[in-house]
Amino acid sequence: MKRATQRERVGRLVAPQLSADEELVGTAVVWAASRNGVPLLFRGRHRHPLALTDSRVIVFERLRRAKKHPAPLLNARLATLRLERTRSRPFLYQVLVDAGNSRRAVFEFSRHDRELGHSLERMLRSPQPA
Repeated sequence: MKRATQRERVGRLVAPQLSADEELVGTAVVWAASRNGVPLLFRGRHRHPLALTDSRVIVFERLRRAKKHPAPLLNARLATLRLERTRSRPFLYQVLVDAGNSRRAVFEFSRHDRELGHSLERMLRSPQPA
């Protein structure tokens, strides 16, 4: 599936989730995994649609498993997320976040979506209103 088609599908998934005053910053399909004590090297990663708005991050079930009106796997306000670290790899940009309640995740952005990963990092580093 082409990247533009993927972004269009993610845009359609996130549209019903947006509030009237919320602005969509960008969408991508990222490699994602939860981090629960198992070393990151051994965690299975899957491609999930991710939408970044001006106030939150929304991650959905994999596109091929997506239902007509899916509930997000992660729908977290940026103020509740804490940036653990980022890593720049030759083909991936990793963003490791802590969502509280022992929920940690890693998002890996491809080289084509690296700028969205940098946007997420900047938004998590800047102070957010609660």
